[in-house]
Amino acid sequence: MKNKKICFVTINANPEFLGGYVLYHKNLIKYLQRNFKNLEINWVYLGKENRNFSKNGVHYFELKTNKLNSFLGIGNNFCLAKFFKKNYFDVINSIGGLWTYFYKKKKNQRIIQTFHGTVYYFNKNHLKRFNLFQKFLIFPLLLKSWFVERPHKKVDKIICVSEKVKKQAIKLYSFEDKQVSVIRTGVDLKEFKQRDKSKAKKFLNLNKDYFYGLYVGGGGYWTKGLDRAINLGKEIYQLDNSFRLLVIGPDYEKVKPLLNEPFIVFLKKIPREKMSFYYSASDLFFCMSRYEGGAPTLVVSEAMASGCLLVCSKDSEQEIVEDNKTSLIIEKFDKSDAKRILEAYKSKVLKNEIIKNSFKKINELSLEKWGKKTAEVLLK
Repeated sequence: MKNKKICFVTINANPEFLGGYVLYHKNLIKYLQRNFKNLEINWVYLGKENRNFSKNGVHYFELKTNKLNSFLGIGNNFCLAKFFKKNYFDVINSIGGLWTYFYKKKKNQRIIQTFHGTVYYFNKNHLKRFNLFQKFLIFPLLLKSWFVERPHKKVDKIICVSEKVKKQAIKLYSFEDKQVSVIRTGVDLKEFKQRDKSKAKKFLNLNKDYFYGLYVGGGGYWTKGLDRAINLGKEIYQLDNSFRLLVIGPDYEKVKPLLNEPFIVFLKKIPREKMSFYYSASDLFFCMSRYEGGAPTLVVSEAMASGCLLVCSKDSEQEIVEDNKTSLIIEKFDKSDAKRILEAYKSKVLKNEIIKNSFKKINELSLEKWGKKTAEVLLK
């Protein structure tokens, strides 16, 4: 029997990027390779040159693009449509894009679109940063962001990573509820697990006498709330100067002005295989986002699995967590929130109860359980 072929489409996200939905796809591929030996796995993305190569059992296709095409989007979508016209796959799983409008779907082929969030609401959140005139100038980009993820009728099924994203996508695009599956992102519980914190700190050369908060997030400061984490860190540090905040992932040039604080330890780039130890060594994990699609996000899942005391902003809307039960949910980012966090951290009973409940909750979202649900939709 002929092997089934699946192709993942990540548009501008290079498979070497260590974050977001690239890690989502790598985790999913890990599950598929373990459980579907006859499945041929492919990955297409836009880059600097036309090339194809194989690595770790996955066939990669890089399609050449340029900055103008990337900005306007139309050229990129024609490029993808042309690629799929020439190359047949039984299943195509895309994060969106208008290429489906230029592509004639082949017989017995299935197209599944995954919403990791909605670009429209992601960009709308950014408008809060700007004055009225700036909002006026940027508004056309908001319209473009509505257009770019609009599912074509060729799309057979839609996966949303949270109930919030499902509601947002249906509100924007008015597709039928029965077309959508909500599948929360899973975590590899064999890699991300509770370890002895003192041993993890020693392994990473961290000071055993400090207690650590952890922030993980790419890009600048706004969406992921690095400024919030730092403001909160200032308040905690003033109350207890043994506090240190580990900052992993952001673009240093974008956030450099925020990092000049005595309690901040900025770590430019951490190998993926070491990340689980940073979670294990950290006492607190800060999810301070102003907008998130995932609920939980992958980093929140990893923190919960690793035994961190989870602290979430209210507007990150993590859905699976409850205040004082599986996390601390805050919205002021001031001294009162800092006191509350310290009290919970120093209360052995409350801290252990929250971490225990959090770990129990995330076990419902293991890589195996998540992978099985996702495979049932993709490979139906």
